[in-house]
Parts: sequence; C-alpha cells; structure tokens
Amino acid sequence: MVLFVLNLIFPENVVLGNWRFSAIEAAIYASFWQTFFIWVIWDYLLARGTALKSGVSVWFYFLAVNTVGVWIIARLPHFLGLGIASWLWALVIGILANWLQRIAWSVITKRETK
Repeated sequence: MVLFVLNLIFPENVVLGNWRFSAIEAAIYASFWQTFFIWVIWDYLLARGTALKSGVSVWFYFLAVNTVGVWIIARLPHFLGLGIASWLWALVIGILANWLQRIAWSVITKRETK
C-alpha cells in the first residue's frame, strides 16, 4: 500500500511498473520480496540467538531492514518493478512501512480482556 500511494503522490521519485508489470503488479511483487527479505533477516537473527527485547531495538531493526530491503529491491527495477530516485526515498518508504507494520502488529497481538 505504501509503495502504491507514494507512486501516486510522487510519480517521479517512486516508480512502479515496467515493460513486464503494471503498477499494481509491481507493488505486489516488490512487497512480496520485501516481506521475504524481512523474514530471512529475522530468521537469521533468531538462529544466531539475537534477542530484540526493547521496543526501541525492534523499531530500529525493522527500520534498517525495511530501508535496506527497499534499496536492494529498487536496484533491480527490470526484474522487480520498483524504482526510486535516491536512498532518501528508501528511508522514507522504510519509515512508513515500519510505522504501518508496528500498527498492524499491535492490532494483531491485541488481546481481548473480558
């Protein structure tokens, strides 16, 4: 969703689509690889026994992984359909994705009290 909305607002800076993918397909495909990248790094940290205990460390972990993931995905626009103007856009997308992931996680893990 973040990629698609930013593409609509800033079409010269966040470009979705290429000769193979439409904008919606590119957003879905790039998001899939972003999710895959996050899971791979998360599993790597778990395998090494790294524990992210505080909310701040988790926030910075996901910020770094989201930003680096977007940057890597945007370096392969012919294959993945996402292009960005600079690394600052990777940071902006990383911050927005991190913020939305934290909201989604808090909604999913919220327990009902009776």
